[in-house]
Order: sequence, then C-alpha cells, then structure tokens
Amino acid sequence: MKSFYLKTITCLVFCLPFLVSCNWQDLPSYDEAEISALQFYFRWASDETDAVTGEPVVKERRLETTYETDSKNAVVTAVVRVPDASGEFTESVRSSVSQSRLWGQVTVSTAARITPVDGSGNLGTPDDWTKERKFEVQAADGTVKVWAIRVTDFIK
Repeated sequence: MKSFYLKTITCLVFCLPFLVSCNWQDLPSYDEAEISALQFYFRWASDETDAVTGEPVVKERRLETTYETDSKNAVVTAVVRVPDASGEFTESVRSSVSQSRLWGQVTVSTAARITPVDGSGNLGTPDDWTKERKFEVQAADGTVKVWAIRVTDFIK
C-alpha cells in the first residue's frame, strides 16, 4: 500500500510541471463553420440475428452521392443514386430504399458542432430528404452559419 502512495506522489511531482505549463490561451480558436462533405446511407434490419440479443442485425449500404458546396450561400446540393443490388443488398432491399428515409452524414470544420434546425432530423438517424434540411454549424469560436442541404435528384 505504501508503494502505491509513493508511486502516486512521485508521478504527481514529476508530471505536475508539465500539466500546468500548458497555456490553453495559445490554442487556436477555429472560426470556420463549414460543411465540406456529404454522404447518404440506407440501413435495414437483415434476416440475420445477433447471437447475444436475438435482435436483427442492421446492415448498411452507402449510396452514391455527388454534391456541390456553395459556402457563400451556405447551401449543399446533392444527387443521390441507389446502387444496383448485390450481395446482402438484394433487389428486395433495394426496392425499399426511399428518399424519404435516408441516413445523412456530413463533415464539418475542425472543432465545429452541427445541430438540426427547422424540423430537420439528427444526422445519423433516418430523415426525409425529399425536402430541404437545415443545420446550424457552430465554429469553435462561436461563429454560426445555417446551412441548407438539398437533394436535387434521387436516382433509383
């Protein structure tokens, strides 16, 4: 037990100068509130069941997404194409893919946060992309930009 305390005290004595020498004020204050990438996915419950829970295993297929980002107007326009059936992504599963139930994913600026606004769903959950979705991107320094994401074409 004495050994544990001795090691702890020794560690604190040697490490403390390094911890207090950090000047947090010198860290960069990121001011960008940008969306730089966009991707869509479709998820479905497969016939396979989890051995532990007995629940269906969720499968995922990335959809082919091309997009253009207009930073000045804070708008991302996208074309989404449903890939051909193959493997576990059967024709039956493919036929159930709908623009009104897609999972969206974006990449934002370093240290920024993204929040849905105006009735948009959380990214990473299914949402209706038949209509424009809006998201507030807040930079680390507090700068805020409201982005609109529009799927202009859904090709199946």
